[in-house]
Amino acid sequence: MNVLVADDNEFVADSLVFLLDCIGHHAVMAHDGETALELLHAGAFELVLLDENLPGINGSAIALSLLDRPEFPRPFVALTGDSESNEELARLFDVCLQKPFSLETLMRVIEDARSNSNASCLLAA
Repeated sequence: MNVLVADDNEFVADSLVFLLDCIGHHAVMAHDGETALELLHAGAFELVLLDENLPGINGSAIALSLLDRPEFPRPFVALTGDSESNEELARLFDVCLQKPFSLETLMRVIEDARSNSNASCLLAA
């Protein structure tokens, strides 16, 4: 699966790309909202992991701009370090993943996001 990982924390983005590559996916990273949007327009992604607090254009703004455009990939997964779940995130994203999270949680989110469009917020296990 082709995955876009957009997170301004380089350690988080690098780690996610490494883990996704290790489990057989092809991952590309962006560290800001503008780059993430450019990559989305240029590439064919099957899954998008967006940090909510990206510099420039935040994850919600990216998801909102693509919400009704069928040519862009679904599902969108929000990555957030905020401790409170947000109704706006639940509306815009298929899954909301609370940082920090485990590899098992990431694997479950990837599988759930591929087969389920019900938005949910998941806490690290």
